[in-house]
Amino acid sequence: MYSVEMDHDEIKIVIMDEYGFNEDLIFNIFDDIVFLRQYNEELDTDMCLSFSPEMWEDLMAAIHSPEGLFKQNRKKLISK
Repeated sequence: MYSVEMDHDEIKIVIMDEYGFNEDLIFNIFDDIVFLRQYNEELDTDMCLSFSPEMWEDLMAAIHSPEGLFKQNRKKLISK
């Protein structure tokens, strides 16, 4: 089960364990950074990873890819 919330500058995705064995995975997605958080009960704090939106796009592509090494073609955002 998951939820998606959209604000003017953020997309928040929460992935919930329907069986209650794992804490929620929370993705806070901005234009320039993505945060992945999960509560750690033993430490009584959120564990947090940060990565670029390009890494997020690679993760989404990787989920649907066969075994191998891949590189995505990216559009240039700024032209000189």
